[in-house]
Amino acid sequence: MTIQGHPRLSAILDRKDAWERLGDFDALMQGADQHLRQTAAHQSEAAEVAKLMHAFSRDHYHVFLVGQYKIRELCRGIGAAIEGTNETVLFNLTRSLVEHSASLAYQMSILERAVEEFPKKAERKAIEASIARHRKAAQLLYYNEKASIHVHDMIKALAARFLAARREYDALCEFVHPNYGSNRLVSSGDLGSGQIRSHAKELGPDLTRVHWLIERCLMLVDDDFNKEIAFYLGRLASWVEIACEDSAKLSQIFSVRGAAIGDGLTKETAISFHRTRTPFEEKEAFYGYLKANKLVMSGRRLAAVESDFLYDEVMTDKGTLWVKYRLPAS
Repeated sequence: MTIQGHPRLSAILDRKDAWERLGDFDALMQGADQHLRQTAAHQSEAAEVAKLMHAFSRDHYHVFLVGQYKIRELCRGIGAAIEGTNETVLFNLTRSLVEHSASLAYQMSILERAVEEFPKKAERKAIEASIARHRKAAQLLYYNEKASIHVHDMIKALAARFLAARREYDALCEFVHPNYGSNRLVSSGDLGSGQIRSHAKELGPDLTRVHWLIERCLMLVDDDFNKEIAFYLGRLASWVEIACEDSAKLSQIFSVRGAAIGDGLTKETAISFHRTRTPFEEKEAFYGYLKANKLVMSGRRLAAVESDFLYDEVMTDKGTLWVKYRLPAS
């Protein structure tokens, strides 16, 4: 479905197949859940922490997908309102889109604090307490009984990434509440006069702003927030994978292993991160290497797959680097 002037909105509306794969959350998590049940036989401190961290990560993944699906449904309504020139519905749904974007921003802040805090806890009780506290925040966000997390708290989190969020949200509220602002959507004059109809033409600047805001929010949630939340969930999954190993020790879960060997000048001397324990940790080590060596990546291509490794040619501002990664165990 293509909505003129709305590339992000159109792209989201076209992702029906993706939701058919993601819709059954229990089936989606079956493999990871099964791995944790096998780990239940371990009595180590690391295994117990792995179970708690998996539950925390699972909750957040569910909240994330629920939020994304609601945004998709809002997009369907917004698309219909645009095509049907229904400004009353359009302004209402745009405000709801801002609120749900803010909810994702708030969730992102919870995850950010969690992944920063967990490695600072050295003892099992301290780690478990930290996980429980952050998991409670996810539960509050999902159920939100008695509005324990107010929408203004969420808008504040959004404003940290989108400076105009508060101003735009307040402006939308004026068009949504049953007052003069929303009356302007269908009434052309003062009280007791004028025409009652769609006033899209008269609302030109306000409508232009709404169309811009729709794309701005979708750019954030569909790109920036998606990537950042996926990064945090990936880091949590990596820690769980490490903690599930038979010989894992609590003190080793959060250790950083980014040492590189090789100079990257040729395939034979490709840079590798031999001490990393998971694919995510290996990827983090690669980006850490770029940062430490002040390299800016401009592109990459898969150059070869041999034995247990795949080889990338990475283009940087200082030349091409060969990098090799271990293939995931089958």
